[in-house]
Amino acid sequence: MNEEKISYHFYSRPKIVRTQPRFYRTLSAWLIALVIFRPWILSAQYIPLASGQSKFLGCATSGYISSYLSKYFNQVTPGNDGKWGSVENIRGQYSWTNLDNIYNYAMGTTRNLLYKHHCLLWGQQQPGWISSLDSASQREEIEEWIQAVGARYPKMTQVDVVNEPMMAPPDGQAGRANYKNALGGDGITGWDWVITAFELARQYCDSSVQLLLNEYNILHDNSRTDTYLDLINLLKERDLIDGIGIQGHYFEFRSDISVTSGTYIYDVNTIKYNLNRLVATGLPVYITEFDIDEPIDADQLAQYKIYFPIFWGNPGVKGITLWGYIESDVWYSHPNTFLLWDNGEERPAMEWLRTYILSPQPPVLISPMAPQTASLDPVLLWHSTETADSFHIQLAKASSFNPAALLIDTVIVDTVLQVDSLQAETIYYWRVAASNEHGASLFSTIAAFRTKAVNAMIGQSEELPQDYRLLQNYPNPFNATTVIVFSLPDENFVNLQVFDLLGHQVRTLVNQKMSAGERTIIFNTAGLNSGIYFYKIRAGNFEQMKKMILIK
Repeated sequence: MNEEKISYHFYSRPKIVRTQPRFYRTLSAWLIALVIFRPWILSAQYIPLASGQSKFLGCATSGYISSYLSKYFNQVTPGNDGKWGSVENIRGQYSWTNLDNIYNYAMGTTRNLLYKHHCLLWGQQQPGWISSLDSASQREEIEEWIQAVGARYPKMTQVDVVNEPMMAPPDGQAGRANYKNALGGDGITGWDWVITAFELARQYCDSSVQLLLNEYNILHDNSRTDTYLDLINLLKERDLIDGIGIQGHYFEFRSDISVTSGTYIYDVNTIKYNLNRLVATGLPVYITEFDIDEPIDADQLAQYKIYFPIFWGNPGVKGITLWGYIESDVWYSHPNTFLLWDNGEERPAMEWLRTYILSPQPPVLISPMAPQTASLDPVLLWHSTETADSFHIQLAKASSFNPAALLIDTVIVDTVLQVDSLQAETIYYWRVAASNEHGASLFSTIAAFRTKAVNAMIGQSEELPQDYRLLQNYPNPFNATTVIVFSLPDENFVNLQVFDLLGHQVRTLVNQKMSAGERTIIFNTAGLNSGIYFYKIRAGNFEQMKKMILIK
């Protein structure tokens, strides 16, 4: 990937083919709209799209900062101005002006944007003079550069310590810088130079700054993901890495729609699989340079709908940065990535993006799920999702959820649903979608379970519990509703109560004789405050207590 990858510039508007003609209002209509609707526009349309959510939506920018930036985004990355080659083109002479503008803009008290520095080291764009130095001098200059960035921008949230270590290492090849050996070369680990770079970043950056690795062309290739994971784990073992960067450019997924030769489309399932492998490390994953470079509005929109949800909908992805969001501030080689025209008019993909981000994500199902079997009166349980205020539940005898197979199709505000009178030894399928005032999510992944067999003679499950048991409530911690399960090997009088931290009884859930079997109780905490509670069961000589945590 060459240097122009990060070159932002001003240029005449490219030819963009719209699916609908632009709508021009008359002057009087504009004046009326401004007077009547301006307060609503500023309060609704220009709140950063991911405000209040657990992940950010950011953008890259140059020293030119559009007034629309903070109206859509709550994170910012300097596209070209933060690279060593841009700041210290002449040895010993630092040009911080453009970078200061971006950093100070992000730190503004009315904006308070997350700022990620991009980047400390990248073999493809370093000062030209670095390659003429001996290894000892190179090491000295590298350390001086990292120290200068850490001291000048102490409140940065994140920093790309090494950019493209696999695809563009500083090994002197293909026009790249040659300081790899100055940092230890491959060494014993195969990645000693990267480890050294992170050690220097950890030394000179504030302890609050998250250190990131950044790379492209990873997710569509299992072997490349293997190599990336090897490097990540080396850094993780040394407590040097705080997050994983995946660039997420359009060309990492497929070729442009309009091209007629060299076309390719990488498998979406492979992309999802490798993304989950990175998430499984336990480190937060960031999509650092996402873009869709399509000149036709309808094409860009269609591709956004395919690829953006793969990342935003993954709980392990904690932020996405768009690489070029406004017409005059984009990557030279990919000029159609923007979502806003310079006058603030939105392309359809931005209109869709707003609704998508403000709408909740699909819930994560908890229970019942294969391979477990369920009673004939199971409790369907799922995790809530940010900003959701209601849930659409479907239960069917076929995974297609066609009308003939659909048994339950309802909307509730809780995250648990008691189902009654299912057939024995039958496979059922269920799924849940979330909704709020802005729209509905897609349905969750489909879960399946099989109901237990029934002894027709006595009307009970064939496999009765052998012992008294009180299981841990789930979910735990929980919000509003949780499920408590206990087992009775024989008929007995059952008392199940809930106590607060001081031992005061706050709820009686069961106080009656119950037949043998596994019993499920839904505990709705309406009227209770957040905190630690205990639930205690008494059944004959059996007595047990467990702790649960309510978070509202």
